[in-house]
Amino acid sequence: MKSFTNKVAVITGAGSGIGRALAQQLSAEGALLALSDVNIKGLEETQASLTGGGKVLITQLDVADRSAFEQYAKDVITEFGHADLLFNNAGVALAQTVNDCSYDDFEWLMNINFWGVVYGTKSFLPHMLERPEAAIINVSSIFGIIALPTQSQY
Repeated sequence: MKSFTNKVAVITGAGSGIGRALAQQLSAEGALLALSDVNIKGLEETQASLTGGGKVLITQLDVADRSAFEQYAKDVITEFGHADLLFNNAGVALAQTVNDCSYDDFEWLMNINFWGVVYGTKSFLPHMLERPEAAIINVSSIFGIIALPTQSQY
């Protein structure tokens, strides 16, 4: 993709961090944005920080909720007509050893970090297959590359 002008970029976890930075950069490069996060206040702050002037849709979304993600995809397609980029960016971490991490903690983390990516991909992929330049980008932090004793579950 040589230009992001008028491309529809969907970014989960856009209320802070990497997601916010992606939104800011893509906005500056002319993209249209569908931003989601569980934190609506963070999303509003992200939206206020954008400089590109293009259309922006913000949606409070728990990526671990499959039916909510499916509805979000429908809403984005209805609003923009298509999606060119999906950034599966939402993610969480726990600073605990495996021994100290409860089963509930593991389930919470996996529901967001794993199933959230699956739900996002499955919800948007059918719409994106129609667009030759479309791309799905799965974002991870440094903990996806290096192993630390307190990040094993990541």
